[in-house]
Amino acid sequence: MQIEVRIAEKEDIDSINEILNELQECDLELRSRKLKKALESECSTYFLAVTPKRIIGYLNIWHLPDIIDGGEAGIIMDIYVSGKFRDRGVGKLLLDSAIEFGEKYGVNKYYGWMGPENMAAIAMMKRYGFAAQGLMFEKNSN
Repeated sequence: MQIEVRIAEKEDIDSINEILNELQECDLELRSRKLKKALESECSTYFLAVTPKRIIGYLNIWHLPDIIDGGEAGIIMDIYVSGKFRDRGVGKLLLDSAIEFGEKYGVNKYYGWMGPENMAAIAMMKRYGFAAQGLMFEKNSN
């Protein structure tokens, strides 16, 4: 199967919404506005895994100045591969692309942020040398 990884563009918002709905349904108008804002941000980059027919996965990396050491921090916020395309190396392609991008962008430290139930992503991150170093707290406002 031919899979290409590329950076997302505004024209991809509807297709990204389709795959995101597999993960969690949401108000599409609201999500579209948020996606547009994220795609316009200088600090956020979305990578898409695509076949000739559709988007099958995505990864979002934030790249932010790290004022502690003067470098750049790469925070992998989301990584998702559509159900029937899992266990085919798609996540690896996305993560490789994000790290290659990060190196060009000057990222000197990476973080991965995912739910504790996402065992596949956690295992992949460990294979890449990521280790649990800190504790992330989350509070919902509603």
